[in-house]
Amino acid sequence: MTTPSYRELAARLTRLEAINTALCRISEAVNATTSLQELYGKIHLALSPVVDTTNFYIAEYAKEDDSLCFPYIVDSVDLCYPPVINVSRTASLTADVIRDQKPLLIRKDEILSRRARSGLTIPACTPAEVWLGVPLKTPRATIGVMAVQSYNNPDCYDGTDMDVLVSVAGMVAIALERKRAEDALRISEERFRRIITTVREGILSMDADNRITFANSHLAEMFGYTLEELTERPFEDLLFEEDRQDFSRRQVERGQGRDDQFERRFKTKGGEERHAIVSASPIIDSEGRYAGSFGTITDITDRKKAEMDLQEKNFELLRAMKQIKTLRGIVPICMHCKKIRDDSGYWNQVEVYVRNHTEAEFSHGLCPDCTRTLYPDYAEEGDLREDPGTV
Repeated sequence: MTTPSYRELAARLTRLEAINTALCRISEAVNATTSLQELYGKIHLALSPVVDTTNFYIAEYAKEDDSLCFPYIVDSVDLCYPPVINVSRTASLTADVIRDQKPLLIRKDEILSRRARSGLTIPACTPAEVWLGVPLKTPRATIGVMAVQSYNNPDCYDGTDMDVLVSVAGMVAIALERKRAEDALRISEERFRRIITTVREGILSMDADNRITFANSHLAEMFGYTLEELTERPFEDLLFEEDRQDFSRRQVERGQGRDDQFERRFKTKGGEERHAIVSASPIIDSEGRYAGSFGTITDITDRKKAEMDLQEKNFELLRAMKQIKTLRGIVPICMHCKKIRDDSGYWNQVEVYVRNHTEAEFSHGLCPDCTRTLYPDYAEEGDLREDPGTV
């Protein structure tokens, strides 16, 4: 076994230091970058001092639909790479690395030979003089490929370069997976934030001690508080004293893991009364313990007032209908004295009967005929006017 020279040892040491520096820069980039695209660029830059990355790309693999996409490409010949569908049926070098789950260092003559022997689909790309690719593997799966290539120098890469890329591939894979998860979480949080800030319902969460840990702006507006005033405020502050016992009872049910929907009366900051429909659900932590509750509050004060107004008007209408008296049907009347027989069989004066069965009142006087009969001295010709219809 040949003992390496001092110069060889120094070169190895220098390269190891460069690899460590690259790993540190990649690790720092995970925390410093705000997007995957920015992280790809940082990885490319970090690897440049260690291996020739003039032509460099990162491919992402989606196992669920067996496809490849190329989110980051730096290539002096092929400016873009089309996505690969059905990787298992494609004769690309990237697909070979995905299928074999191991690094590949290959030169142009072998690339062309593989293409000639393969019965699979051959992608439309320019074959390089030398190509080097390594799988990006996490503990759960292979998520992609990192590759470099040279179009003019077949000796640009060797086994040492492959070892270098393999040594950093694990870190790159973990970094990419973490950044993917962070981006997915950020997008989800932004979508959730847009929903809870635009929806016209109050939304809040409370801890196990019934203190408000989150509230949206509509809830604050509904009760006349600022968001800062609501945060960490006991939820009981929004209730009237006589409603707090019912709240405590329902929170016991929430601690038992029960969802609920009910109507609740609330007290605003100014002491005004508001009515709402509450939908509440428990929050259970990773150990199965009750950690608080989450709920939506729908203001129904205006609807409640409208219902009460309608109910009051209905009562008024019923009362009015009970007071209305009408005369219907055949009224039995004496043909001589003109008394009327009531439902009990008694005979009543006309005015008594009418007064009992209608809202009419009587004012008594004398008609012209009776005046002439009873008081002839006071009845002068022409002073008494008769109804033209009187016979």
